[in-house]
Amino acid sequence: MRVTIEPKSINFHVSWKFLRTFNLKRSLRTGPSWAPIVQMVYKAHEALAPAKGEYNRLYTAWQNKLQSLGGDPSAQVLENFRPLRLSREEDWSDWLAWLLEKSETGVLAETLFGSVMDCDAASLKLPRVKREEPSEDQERRADLVVKWKSGKAADIEVKVGDRQFGKTLETAAKLKSQHHFILITEDLLPDWSDIESDHVREAHKGQINVILWSHVVRGLRRCLWEGRESLAWRAWAWTFCGAIEQKLLGLRRPVQQQSEVSQLQMTLAWLDVLRPSGGNHA
Repeated sequence: MRVTIEPKSINFHVSWKFLRTFNLKRSLRTGPSWAPIVQMVYKAHEALAPAKGEYNRLYTAWQNKLQSLGGDPSAQVLENFRPLRLSREEDWSDWLAWLLEKSETGVLAETLFGSVMDCDAASLKLPRVKREEPSEDQERRADLVVKWKSGKAADIEVKVGDRQFGKTLETAAKLKSQHHFILITEDLLPDWSDIESDHVREAHKGQINVILWSHVVRGLRRCLWEGRESLAWRAWAWTFCGAIEQKLLGLRRPVQQQSEVSQLQMTLAWLDVLRPSGGNHA
């Protein structure tokens, strides 16, 4: 059975009477409240207080400890730094290569490789470092190959923002180093995990050890705190440390952040870098 409704049978009656129920004063009284925002800001202040206190204490300690070099590396302004280039991955590799090769203590290398290689700092000092070392078949090149006097060797793939990991595992497989490392920023970890877990490369899984640029910073700061390297080495390490923190890790003084929440986030990031580790007794 079909029911047909003629247009004439529908009565559209529009009334504005509902407006009479509006009460402007009542609407204003029950409108949006700032109370949740005020509470959030209060909580941010509350959370920031102890972290900020610890940060200020550590920052002051670093400022005093590195006064001869100009204070804490974060005090540098490196936006227009040009004495050495920082525009390509090769530039960062060159800096790291020099610092590893000229280290008279081996502390930086121990921080980065010691646990994997089961070596102490003394056995990792003054190595021979080669840049762009080719594999035997000349098809791949390692960013860095480090050879220590003990006879142990390691190759390092240096990554600065480059998410193309396709050739990394293949390069490591073609090199004869006992140990393989890749140096990346923390934001690249998911991309690296995807490549490492690829079933096509399953045979290579576990061969390459991950180092983060934040680990390099901790190693440099440990060396700077101990002060056992030469003044020239420490001066370049101080500059390199500041460059990594500002340009790769995005660290800025918390006071430069706009909101309390941003300050708290930045303060917590700094505490991971400034807190004592190894020989650092700040």
